Amino acid sequence: MASAVTQGDALLWVRVGDAGEYCDFDSLDAALEYLNELRVGKVDHWQQYGFDTPNYHGHDYISIYWGGADANPWSDLDDEDRETVENGLEENYL
Repeated sequence: MASAVTQGDALLWVRVGDAGEYCDFDSLDAALEYLNELRVGKVDHWQQYGFDTPNYHGHDYISIYWGGADANPWSDLDDEDRETVENGLEENYL
């Protein structure tokens, strides 16, 4: 079950790779759909405010976190959200 995106005034923010733009989403499911469209691949390793995949790693990782309207991070995804991400991403190798 995907969690609700808003936690108080928090928004879910995603950025794909170091050169990507920050995008906010109204649900975790919508963020997963976006990430799968971009073929980011499965989670290899979680780090603060994001994760590595075979296609995006090191400084070029996937950012995903709860934050304010200015896209500054407030908190990482919790364990339930991380499990939803891990189960929702499709395996892709670029």
